[in-house]
Amino acid sequence: MGCSRAFYRQQADTQANCLIDQKAALVGSEPGTLRIEIDPRSRMFSPEIPDRPAMPPDDPVAHAFLECVDGKRGAKVNRFAERTAFVENPNWRAFLPQDDEGQLVIDLTAAVEIGLLQSPEYQFELEDLYLSALEVSFERFQFDTQFFGGSSIFYTADGRVRSGTGDSSSLLEVSPSNPASPLQLQKLTASGGELVAGFANSLIWQFAGPDDYTSTTLLDFTLLQPLLRTGGRAFVLERLTFGERALLANVRTMERFRRGFYLNIATGAPTGPGPAPGGFGAVGGPLSFGSVGAIGVGAVGGYIGLLQEIQELRNERANVAALRASVDQLEASFDAGRIDRFQVDLARQALLSGQSRFLNAEAALQTSIDDFLITLGLPPNIDVNLSDTMLDAFQLRSLDLTALQTEAADLATEMRTSELDAVAGVENLEPPGDAGMKLNVLPDDGASEEIPPPTTPDSAAEARRQRCLALADDAREQLAIVEEDYRQLLAALPARRENLLLLSRRAEVVRAQIDPSVLSPERLDRRVDQLRRDLDDVGQRITKLAELILADEVATANDARLRTEELSSLLLELSLLQARARLDTIDIDPTDLSDEDALQIAMLYRRDLKNARASLVDSWRLINFSANDLLSDLDITFSGDIGNVGDNPFRLRDTNGRLRVGLEFDGPLTRLIERNNYRATLIDFQRARRGYYQFVDAINQDLRATLRQIRLNEIDFELSREAVLVAISQVDLTQLRLSEPPKPGEENQVSSTTARDLVDALADLLSVQNDFLAVWVGNEVARLSLEFDLGLMQLDAAGQRVPLGVPLSNFLNAVPCAAESCPERLPADIQALPLKPAILPPNADEAIEELGPGELAFPIDSSEEASIEPEPLRFDPALLRTSYQAAGPATDATPDRRVPRRLPPL
Repeated sequence: MGCSRAFYRQQADTQANCLIDQKAALVGSEPGTLRIEIDPRSRMFSPEIPDRPAMPPDDPVAHAFLECVDGKRGAKVNRFAERTAFVENPNWRAFLPQDDEGQLVIDLTAAVEIGLLQSPEYQFELEDLYLSALEVSFERFQFDTQFFGGSSIFYTADGRVRSGTGDSSSLLEVSPSNPASPLQLQKLTASGGELVAGFANSLIWQFAGPDDYTSTTLLDFTLLQPLLRTGGRAFVLERLTFGERALLANVRTMERFRRGFYLNIATGAPTGPGPAPGGFGAVGGPLSFGSVGAIGVGAVGGYIGLLQEIQELRNERANVAALRASVDQLEASFDAGRIDRFQVDLARQALLSGQSRFLNAEAALQTSIDDFLITLGLPPNIDVNLSDTMLDAFQLRSLDLTALQTEAADLATEMRTSELDAVAGVENLEPPGDAGMKLNVLPDDGASEEIPPPTTPDSAAEARRQRCLALADDAREQLAIVEEDYRQLLAALPARRENLLLLSRRAEVVRAQIDPSVLSPERLDRRVDQLRRDLDDVGQRITKLAELILADEVATANDARLRTEELSSLLLELSLLQARARLDTIDIDPTDLSDEDALQIAMLYRRDLKNARASLVDSWRLINFSANDLLSDLDITFSGDIGNVGDNPFRLRDTNGRLRVGLEFDGPLTRLIERNNYRATLIDFQRARRGYYQFVDAINQDLRATLRQIRLNEIDFELSREAVLVAISQVDLTQLRLSEPPKPGEENQVSSTTARDLVDALADLLSVQNDFLAVWVGNEVARLSLEFDLGLMQLDAAGQRVPLGVPLSNFLNAVPCAAESCPERLPADIQALPLKPAILPPNADEAIEELGPGELAFPIDSSEEASIEPEPLRFDPALLRTSYQAAGPATDATPDRRVPRRLPPL
């Protein structure tokens, strides 16, 4: 008997959700967002009734034991249970964002949305938070008024011998089901007092001889108040206090996990720990400080890592196209007798190696996509279309221009092959008597056939000419696109000049003795001017060649091939100019934040640091809790009862009552276990103190490493840009060496190292392009990591990141400090320790307690609410958030003043 399963489930959900929402409001989260209910669109959703789910598919051999076990028929609930053929939601694929071809279309926003919807890991952490709330509901229940009771009815018939009267007898008895626990009311007070009030009623009908009826009613109560051991609020409220603080810590941890989950999907960084359900001493207890870890450039994964792999694959494709054009150019030079076959074969070998690398990169990308789908909670056999413009700027050579260049190279190769076939495979022999026919001798088997002499361009040659005309038109369109890239470069120049000036003043630049011209705005301007001249030159040559191809309708096959090869070479030059324009457009905004300021921001905003401070206090509180067991037992007992008179169960009289008061004492003669526990608690607290400042040190180290990496990336980005420019210049020079005619008096020969130089230049261009991309991606990941590690990352209700919109340094803007509002000088023994920033609630007293040795600065507020540290994210924008920064070294004559700072709202 009892309420339905659904009633108890819904009751538990209501209480747990209410508790979570209470704590969410305190830490600045949106109430109602942390729920364990699964969306019907999710793969994890179960369409069955939640309280009576259908039996999933079972192993046939194991299922036989549900039907019959050890020769005994199995339980009916197992044999006749409703069954389902599905473990996952059978309809979840219908809710995926797919295009017309059935591909899953993903950008970063969609990836995060899918992860929140489908990830079992995220759901697991939500359920851990829910379980933590259930534990708090139990601890609160301990202080509620609780009711117990039941009733029993028995009919007893005794035989003549058993009755002892010589006659059979029968008895009907209605009484409490458990005489030791009748209908009761229990109440536990905050000071440890236990009040128990009970009502017991027993009705007995005796059917033997003269019928007899007996009624007994008893009202009783007992109040037990411990005075020493197990008494007092410090002991009695400890479990409840611990559970409430643990739930608060878990809500904070869940909020940090949500941000870590976003970072994991975006960059592949570890999510970090989630909520940890557990009983007293398990959640938020001593040494529960979590872990930290820096993210380096080489650790990029997640969605941004996939985009990086795709862009590197595009770079590989462009490199293959450039190698093909170079091979064609070298083939033409070989046909002209300017180089030997070794150089052609060398370039062809590089082309084959590039094609092999391209195929391997494609396979590696597919493996990475499969891993990413598993991270999102999806099966790996889903076709994915990654759609994002984040790294489009790093497509230094557009795909259309690369494809056009490849098409021109293919056409030139086709024309050259046709000419070689005509020269090597046809001997013009005129047989006697038939001057109008020619004999074509095929070199493979000596067979011959008569063909008519060519008098007009055949259909294949005309088709190639039309393709060449289309290529010329497309080349002019690509020229217009490159012109637009140049205009975008001009728009980006002011910000580029300003950032270069900031970087040139960095101490790291001076220490590394970096060439000042690399960070010179004037050199950037000269480079842009040179790009303008080169673009004009290539544009004129493309336009002239296109007009020539269009105007000359009767060009010979050799002329058509030469013009196609020239067009292919011009397209390669144009792609390099496009790369120069796009290369100088990309920029990184410098991060101006000191290590000390970063730590102060983290101390104020990081949720795990707030939990660590609370955990340290929990360790301290356990000292008093354990010390309570060392005391004597001294209890006051006050009890009483009143019963009925006669057989009337409602005739309660004080004449049939009792009052009792007493004092119970048990001396602490044996306290070995308690003593050891107490000593262990003292040691745990000292360990917690060390663990706390080591945790802060680890965060400090992590922040310093991240900032150091960001500063390095910002300088390395410019060095990588310079390396790409040098590589482009090398490709230009080697291409020029192949195309320029011999100087007067020189042999019509190209240097014996030209092919090797060209292959090396293209390989270097590919390498530095990927390095340039890797530095930018690594810096973007490091900036996201820094935002997360500072505790500043914000998510909307849908779990998507909201950009801060202001520099990080804006979160530490100093304001004037009135002398009366500043705390006195800190003791020398804690000068080096990081201070806990004091967060003052609205209208709170802004006075600061006088500090003693080893103490930290906290605001004075007598209100109970001030004991719970609020989250700054939910404060009014005008709220004063105060932290303290040393204004100068402390001396005997000059006290150390800590300057309050006003922080901007998040």
